[in-house]
Amino acid sequence: MIDNFLHIEVTNRCVLGCPACARTTWRNITQIPLPKADLDLDAFEKFLDCPGGRAITNLRVCGDMGDCIYYPDLFEFIRRFRNSKTFRLATAGSHQTKEFWTTLASLMTKDDTIVFGIDGLEDTNHLYRRNSNWSSIMMGLDIMLDSPARVIWQTIIFNFNHDRLDQIREFAEAKGAEFLPIKSHRYEDNSLVPPKQYIELEYLHSPEYKDNNIVVAPRCTKEKVVTSDGYLLPCDWIRNPKTFYKSQLWKQKSQWMDRMSINNINYDQATAIVEEWADHVRQNSINAQPVDALCKMKCRECLKRKNDSSYTEYK
Repeated sequence: MIDNFLHIEVTNRCVLGCPACARTTWRNITQIPLPKADLDLDAFEKFLDCPGGRAITNLRVCGDMGDCIYYPDLFEFIRRFRNSKTFRLATAGSHQTKEFWTTLASLMTKDDTIVFGIDGLEDTNHLYRRNSNWSSIMMGLDIMLDSPARVIWQTIIFNFNHDRLDQIREFAEAKGAEFLPIKSHRYEDNSLVPPKQYIELEYLHSPEYKDNNIVVAPRCTKEKVVTSDGYLLPCDWIRNPKTFYKSQLWKQKSQWMDRMSINNINYDQATAIVEEWADHVRQNSINAQPVDALCKMKCRECLKRKNDSSYTEYK
């Protein structure tokens, strides 16, 4: 596993309507589409022009609200950092052209990875990946499998697929992809919830998160993310509208958010602010001061960690 990576959301554009996606939550709450945002490539390149930024070896391009295959500057993004970085791309894989996938494949190396979020076969994938197009996914998958890159077929376990995982694995591996089933705790649709043994129980919301006596061990410096609208935030979890606008990051915007814009600082300076934030969260929890519920849920000290990088993959 590559330790020196940075999680990036290059765009918040997506054509799907996955129920647990933050962009779907935004639309359900506001009743308006999410305003489009694409990463400013020049600003990002300048942001990385410092010792810490140059030391990053892997860019993990995974959207929390968007899908990287809809980023207008994706090819230029890869070309610009090709000599110094490797890439891990995550996508649902729908509605792109043969020309797009052929160009993307030509830019990949054996050190790159692309993760396809495919949660079933042709008759079921659309039950969560709503508005997906199976034939375009399979076309993209097949073209990428002919590239030098490592290709992973990632399946979130839902009620409609938990009893068909062997069948999905057989199909994926017959094509040549690695198969990776993962548990979730976010569904936003009760019909999607699988049997208990397939749910990531450690992250389920609990009344205990109202307790101020939970000590938090922040992982902000490992989980930090550059957003498509140009901020370095402590993690992508906090960006869900249900949590973001309740967070201290937003409520104390002048102290935190306004200082985290990549347009005004470089990676090393931004990392120092994230470390300051992490220390703020840690000290508040130790002193039984108010801490965001999400921090207590995701980074409580007593939580057993299985894979720190699991949330860098497509959700």
